[in-house]
Amino acid sequence: MKDFLTIRDGIFRHEFVVEKSRFISFACRVSTVEQANFFIADVSKKHYDATHNCYAFVTAESRKFSDDGEPQGTAGLPILGAIQGKGLENVAVVVTRYFGGIKLGAGGLVRAYGKAAAEVLEEAEKVRVLACVAAEIKCDYSLVSAVETVCRDKGKIRSRDYGTEVVYRAAVPEKLVDAFVKQLSDMTQGRALCEFVDAIMTEF
Repeated sequence: MKDFLTIRDGIFRHEFVVEKSRFISFACRVSTVEQANFFIADVSKKHYDATHNCYAFVTAESRKFSDDGEPQGTAGLPILGAIQGKGLENVAVVVTRYFGGIKLGAGGLVRAYGKAAAEVLEEAEKVRVLACVAAEIKCDYSLVSAVETVCRDKGKIRSRDYGTEVVYRAAVPEKLVDAFVKQLSDMTQGRALCEFVDAIMTEF
């Protein structure tokens, strides 16, 4: 597993007009090829009457793009370039074009599709996903403040359970595990029990 930058969950939309052609771009976070294909099919179905629905996506397992009838290399590749140029992974972008009657030429198409993808991605909120270790921390109620501080400083709290003792489940970035253990020990005088249980990917 490795850290990566992606966009917040949800569908982001952007639109502009070039020489009477309407370009509508959509961006969505995806984790698999199947999710990307579903998103692309959904946009294409909703815009079945468009002249073109061009796309590109990047996941950990695949990179793919389509010109959907535009001249080769003028649509899908610029969209892919916009995704990669922003250093993003697990992202799919569809750019829908309604032809306005004026041909843009190969250079104009490259610029238009690249701009459509870049601008919708610029508007999308970014999140960093880090390779982490899932930690389970058990402590008594007198240590809650200290444990919460450590978890916020060196990781992210995922859940809390309150019973005879407090059980925290936190995500700790792999590169901060040693620092997390040291700070937890220092701030609780070694009285909080910590166990690392699994490798996970977590948003920060």
